[in-house]
Amino acid sequence: MKRSKASTLVTIVFLLAVAVYIFYQVTANLTRQIRTVDALEVTVEDKISAQGYFIRQQKILSGSSAGTAEYLVQDGDKVSRGQKLAVFFQGEDARQAYDTADQLESRLEALEYAYSMITSGVDSVKMDRLIFDGMAGLGDDLARGDVSKLTADYSALQQLVVSRGATEDDKEAFESQIAALKKEIAGYQKQYSGGSDNLRAPDAGYFTGGLDGYETVLTYDRLDTLTPQELNGLQPVSTEGIGSLTTEFSWYYAVVLPKAQADLLQKRDSLEVYFPELSADKLSLDVYRLETVGEEAILILKCKRMDPMFLTAREQDIDIVCGSYSGLKVPSQALRQQDGAWGVFVLDGNIAAFKPVTWNYSTDSYFLVPCAQSAKEGLFRYDRVIVQGRNLADNKVIR
Repeated sequence: MKRSKASTLVTIVFLLAVAVYIFYQVTANLTRQIRTVDALEVTVEDKISAQGYFIRQQKILSGSSAGTAEYLVQDGDKVSRGQKLAVFFQGEDARQAYDTADQLESRLEALEYAYSMITSGVDSVKMDRLIFDGMAGLGDDLARGDVSKLTADYSALQQLVVSRGATEDDKEAFESQIAALKKEIAGYQKQYSGGSDNLRAPDAGYFTGGLDGYETVLTYDRLDTLTPQELNGLQPVSTEGIGSLTTEFSWYYAVVLPKAQADLLQKRDSLEVYFPELSADKLSLDVYRLETVGEEAILILKCKRMDPMFLTAREQDIDIVCGSYSGLKVPSQALRQQDGAWGVFVLDGNIAAFKPVTWNYSTDSYFLVPCAQSAKEGLFRYDRVIVQGRNLADNKVIR
């Protein structure tokens, strides 16, 4: 009985040893396997990342501090001198009269459009096509989330729908309704005219609602004197107003950089940059000023491209492109040294071949190697670069 137990124990130990040996061999074989990646051509950008401020020449817009306001323009809208920007209401009755008149004016516009369709003799087929196009446009507005365009397109579609059911027999009825609406609108206008006040643009420019406190701090008269220390210590100033008007048709961006980074940008008239929080587009900005003060430098860039997102932005991240590099992307673990030369092994069929390489750009994880004219002259696109393998040698057959 004791002998049977001992025999069983020996068998178990033997099977465990065999399992360990098989596991070791499988693991060793897997780790000795050749692993390759294709040499693909890529382009990368070397960037400097920092945070700075947009500078715009802005006029503060003041309005009535009492009551409520109805804005007639939106952020980023270009306005002309004297254009009405907002209406201020001294009481709720005036506000309700204004809203009612506004709704009636939309109905009047739709009726007048329908009347013009009747008198011009537009056929139903064309009208159906216009309605279909209007519905498609409305769908595009919703998909893009374009609220500003949505209201106008909806009003236009409403006019078309009203016009579709009209005939020549309805001409007199339309004339009567139009006259009645005009009279009703005039009544409501009279109600709110005494309890409201208009805000008009003092100059031509771009409207922005609200204030961030930097309108009087970051001005054009500081572009030539602003220091890194002043920009680092910038604080907003409380300002009363309902919005601002950007009166110049260009904007600036100021940022503080370490001296070592600023030295990389010297003697450049323009720089390619990204504002990653605003857009994925790359912009080319003129270098207005680059001045080093001690171990820091102030960089001021200029742009003439006006866009609502630039008009409402203030403190924003920036990525400045220092250089652009192209080449075959080679993982760092693939780089090897043979006979004092750096290079990589590539797998050609079942033969490992060593190809010396140089690189024009590197990171901790990869190198960019210039593409050779042919596979015989050096590393070439789509070469199978060996990134894992043991005991590699030039012209060695890999089994």
